[in-house]
Amino acid sequence: MSKTIHTAQQYWDVRSELFANYYKKPSWFDKMFRKAVFVRTAVALNTIREFDHPTILDIGSGPGVNSVTWLKNSNASFLLGLDFAENMNEYARKNAAAEGVGDRCKFVQGDFFTYDFKGEKFTVAVAAGVVDYVKDTATFMKKMDAITTGAFVVSWPSNGLRMALRRYRYTTPVYHYNEADIRRLHEGLNIKSLEIMPMQGGRMSVARK
Repeated sequence: MSKTIHTAQQYWDVRSELFANYYKKPSWFDKMFRKAVFVRTAVALNTIREFDHPTILDIGSGPGVNSVTWLKNSNASFLLGLDFAENMNEYARKNAAAEGVGDRCKFVQGDFFTYDFKGEKFTVAVAAGVVDYVKDTATFMKKMDAITTGAFVVSWPSNGLRMALRRYRYTTPVYHYNEADIRRLHEGLNIKSLEIMPMQGGRMSVARK
């Protein structure tokens, strides 16, 4: 029997609590095999801290655990979380309120490709665990560039055993990238520097304006 295929929205809409627990209540398996989840959070936080009272766009904010971490550990003035899975957004709103940062953030439902920011720009934009599910990554990166004034941070999964297992287990398409792909996708963007660093199962990039 063939595997049922879902869109990324359908896949994640029913997994808000499961995904949140990767961060909030990591199992021994998470700590050993999902180290990248914690590394990308830390890299983004360090980038956010480079700026004074920055505004943040969390693309694919999911259950908002990263968003709360960044707000509680920086002087960021505002964070907009954007996710197309409304169950994730509902979890994120409750989580932010419970953690005492609900007044500094907003979580909205939408697709980054089509969402109208009405001219609003952000100091830092983060896409952690997002381009794994993006087919048209070039357009995605151009929009990240267009809406940021300081830096944008992206996590990039690489090919390998873990990616093969994800393709076997997941019911939504997933994509991988090598360093040449990452550099190519940043070509022509309005950036002054590009930092690429390895992490378990892939790489992180920080593009600074």
